[in-house]
Amino acid sequence: MKELKTPYEWCLESNIRLLEIPEGNDNVYMLVELTKDEFLDYISEVKVKPNSTPRKPEKFLEYRMYGLVPYNISPIQAGIQYGHAVVEYQQMTREIPGIEDTYNKWARQDKTFIILNGGTTNENPDDKFYGTMQKHRDTLAENDILFAEFREPDLNNTLTAVVFLVDERVFLKDLYEDFIPEKLPYLGKGKKHAQNVVNELDKRNQENYEKWVEKVGGPKNVFLRNFLKDFKLANN
Repeated sequence: MKELKTPYEWCLESNIRLLEIPEGNDNVYMLVELTKDEFLDYISEVKVKPNSTPRKPEKFLEYRMYGLVPYNISPIQAGIQYGHAVVEYQQMTREIPGIEDTYNKWARQDKTFIILNGGTTNENPDDKFYGTMQKHRDTLAENDILFAEFREPDLNNTLTAVVFLVDERVFLKDLYEDFIPEKLPYLGKGKKHAQNVVNELDKRNQENYEKWVEKVGGPKNVFLRNFLKDFKLANN
């Protein structure tokens, strides 16, 4: 029996990227299984880029709902507070074009919860012990990340959860690797590369960085990759 895979899976295996989806048919590309011969016929009239990670259409990206909760609540309470904030997120995004669809796609298909230790909670910004939960929330706002928060009435309405959706280009690091700038070889003690060589390298790295930013979903995803890398799971 011949092996069957979707065009996306064949592209992933071959490390090639289609520069356009044949006939604009995203569903065939992601869902219909083909033999290798059928796949080669499928891509015969489109341009491909070798040695390049294939891209998924936006509607097929996997999402996870990340949440921050205080360090000092029980695992059960962490789940409860997180759940309250998810409800707030759903209510907040109702009837917002695109965003509501993304939430519904996560709720119906992906469903993954990631509950992180957000540290302390303290609402007073003038206090030297202003909460790290609040600081993280403020950082998300400053970087234009859509989030919902929940304040627990039984805890003086303090912030107990912040949640936000994240797509796979942030957390699938094996598929969407970190940007690694090119470096010039070491010439030996006291030796330097010519300035034009250094300038060409800087230009090349800038161009490659901009391509990488586009690959991982734009500046917001670059921010989230950096923002999330040092968090630990709640109650760990």
